[in-house]
Amino acid sequence: MRLPPFALLAPSIVLGAAHAAPALSQIGPGRLLFPVVTRVAGARSVGLTFDDGPDQPLEQFLTLLAQSGARATFFLMGEQVARWPGAPGLIASAGHEIAVHGYTHRGHLRRTPWDLRDDLRRARDLIEDAADRATALYRPPYGVFSLGSWRESARQGWTRVLWSRWGKDWEEATTPQRIAGIIGRPRAGDVLLLHDSDRYSAPGSWRNTLGALPIILDRIAAAGLVARPVSDLLAEAEEHGALRAAAD
Repeated sequence: MRLPPFALLAPSIVLGAAHAAPALSQIGPGRLLFPVVTRVAGARSVGLTFDDGPDQPLEQFLTLLAQSGARATFFLMGEQVARWPGAPGLIASAGHEIAVHGYTHRGHLRRTPWDLRDDLRRARDLIEDAADRATALYRPPYGVFSLGSWRESARQGWTRVLWSRWGKDWEEATTPQRIAGIIGRPRAGDVLLLHDSDRYSAPGSWRNTLGALPIILDRIAAAGLVARPVSDLLAEAEEHGALRAAAD
């Protein structure tokens, strides 16, 4: 008996759909099936995050953040840590949070589950050893999960974090003013996405991010808020929920 063409294709279609399904976490309805942190209800701060580092301009970012009394979460690339092995320690000693962005900056939908398992574990080991502390948060390159990275991040016990506002600061034609304008005026619980490296972006784009940062931080302060790591926002929300439950 000869099977119809569709019967031969059906298993591949099902496997492909399962592989790509966690990418739905990028859109609102998809988060019902694949929940991720994009903003933190009940938090009293703004979550400031940087992707793709560490890189050469790190100390300039750390200096500016220190001057503003701001703290952030740095989602680090393992291959970047291999180039700048002392950077995670500098970030941690300055009071910021260390998180995982992967080892190589390649889209997950084109990678196999076992390739991603090895990538994430290699990144975790290198980043945690360099920072001398554990990691709790994970964000994939481009914000796109596959089934492999979704399952591996669960095995690692990481909270999956995306964002509610981004500055599109990787673009070649942007400016500090445009980045700040796209971010807008953050509200409590927002998670902001910026980049402290141009390794995977337009050359020199980090300078625009650095120029936009004072504008963004001033707007956060004007709203009576502070910039904090994402884990701080999660703790604030948990405390707020506990206090409200006690009051009820």
